[in-house]
Amino acid sequence: MPVNSCPQRSKKGSESSFKPMTVKASEILFFQQGITFKKAILSFFIAFLLSSVGIAQTDNVTIKGNAKQYAGFNLSLRHYANYISYKSEELGNFKVDEDGNFSLSFYISGITYTYMDLGVLRGFMYLEPGKTYEIILPPYTPIREADRFNFYFNHEKIVIGIKNADALALNKNINQFDDEYNFLFNKNAFKLFNKRDVKLTDKLVARLDSMFPGIGNEFFDNYKQFRYAKLYMLSMKRQERRVISKFYSRAVVGFENPAYWETFSLLFKDFFTGYFTSKKGEALKTAYTDSTDFKALSGALESDTLYAQREFREVVLLKALYDAFYSGHFNKDKIIAILKSATKQGGTDRIRKVAGELFKKVTHLQIGTPAPDFSLYNINGKKRSLSSYKGRFVYLNFCNSENHECKKDFQLLDTFSKRMRRDLTIVSIATDRDVAKLETFVKSHRYKWDFLYFGDQANVIFDYDIRILPTYILIDPDGNILMSPAPAPEENFVAKFYEAAKNYRYKKLRKEHPKEKSIYDF
Repeated sequence: MPVNSCPQRSKKGSESSFKPMTVKASEILFFQQGITFKKAILSFFIAFLLSSVGIAQTDNVTIKGNAKQYAGFNLSLRHYANYISYKSEELGNFKVDEDGNFSLSFYISGITYTYMDLGVLRGFMYLEPGKTYEIILPPYTPIREADRFNFYFNHEKIVIGIKNADALALNKNINQFDDEYNFLFNKNAFKLFNKRDVKLTDKLVARLDSMFPGIGNEFFDNYKQFRYAKLYMLSMKRQERRVISKFYSRAVVGFENPAYWETFSLLFKDFFTGYFTSKKGEALKTAYTDSTDFKALSGALESDTLYAQREFREVVLLKALYDAFYSGHFNKDKIIAILKSATKQGGTDRIRKVAGELFKKVTHLQIGTPAPDFSLYNINGKKRSLSSYKGRFVYLNFCNSENHECKKDFQLLDTFSKRMRRDLTIVSIATDRDVAKLETFVKSHRYKWDFLYFGDQANVIFDYDIRILPTYILIDPDGNILMSPAPAPEENFVAKFYEAAKNYRYKKLRKEHPKEKSIYDF
């Protein structure tokens, strides 16, 4: 959960400072009541500390409600830590008790778009600091086992109901605005895109503004503006610089505003590819060619007046670097080096945080990097972590005992576990819903390797970026990734494993026992 600044700090990121405290005339009564100067100073600082604690407390959000259909469920409330890689991050989790009651409190620094996966549905809502939300969960429809780890499965998005009127206003306005916006967008998309009808865009924006005037909420006002930006982008094709100038160049970066990122992602998709070939992009192209220094790239882009604002300029660069990494047209090692430098050279705390998240993403599960740790119970009730297997090659697989492909692979894994047990440890993390059924399945087939129960530990799935079952990872005795993804058992795994193990041992031997110098080396 990101906590980037105290709520009383200014919007200048790392350059922010606390607003000065003012002393009221009534507070001078301390002295008139015979309190010594030293005690007055002490009282002042105690009041300051209490007010600071109060600030953190009043910015806590509470969600609560009753949903008997979800009794016994563990639910996770999440948000996007950044909208470049769409990294999901948990804000908090809670268990619905046997009577259906639930409650969760946590801190957020500003208005935040949040969501919960509820079977086939993904319920979403916007949360404001300091408010309590009594929510209504939709009827539960379980997701099919075949879709739980289907990369192409999309949850159906649904608005989470809010009972209490004092917390409803922002969500109600955004949802009603989106309904009308989407209706007008779908009705007029052809004219906007094919006829480049800017006047029509003006009319649509005027209509939406008349229907949804300002409600005194800056987030909602910005939300509308960035939704309008998409309309203008469609009707002003090949005039993207005008759209950027009108909506983005001078605006505060909306880190938690999904409307900001929807159009931003379209405007700056594969930014380097187009910008490097333009006249204005020569300075940035030279900086990219000559340096792995993020600060140098930022300085080069600043020469374009469209990117004068530093935080906006740097978030454009982070998006460009991320896209370039996955495009296959740029040197990945170079991009990794630039992103690493951005974690220290970014102009604000938030830029450095996003840079760090992107750096982790592009280096995640790369060969030679530490494998994510886990702490799970096996079907015999014994706790296992990755460190439990240190000193061994680990063939880690994510599986489900009801999955046909997994069950087919288990037969070969059974053979490996018997014939290769001196060289290889097999560990299966099962995503089964019912641990009793899993235990019965494993014991009935007399499988002897460790089956760890996934249970409610969703983080291990995110940490290993599991999109499909089965998935295999090979981990070396030091706990580092050796192969990711590793070959499946039937994909000539044995030969590939022994080759990888031989290379590992050779490198380890060279590292631990460097070649001794002879007289000929001097």
